[in-house]
Amino acid sequence: MNRNEKEKLARIEIRVKPKEKEIVCRIAKACGLSVSEYVVKRALGYEPKAVQPDAFFDFYGKLCELLNREISPETEAAALKLFDEIYAELIDTPKQTRKEIVREVAAWQAPDSGPSSLD
Repeated sequence: MNRNEKEKLARIEIRVKPKEKEIVCRIAKACGLSVSEYVVKRALGYEPKAVQPDAFFDFYGKLCELLNREISPETEAAALKLFDEIYAELIDTPKQTRKEIVREVAAWQAPDSGPSSLD
């Protein structure tokens, strides 16, 4: 939804093969995003992650309960480090550089299609 009433949204239309559309739709759904949101995030360099299953959050809740019990400072520090690693690996959406995106897209394209470099 448009949050700023004065800012109008622009439209971008693309054509893809039916199989490609199916794949993009499936990936967007797995990330909990609309196709438009997914495509825009990818184009801007973000790597949306798939939505974590409920089991992940149940596991996370159990670990939090464990940390609320009496434990040693070493165990608590190790658990907090684990939470940071889980967040960084599974939840955080890193941003790719333009060169990384170009390299990734070039790998998708057949050698004789499109420009060889966008730099």
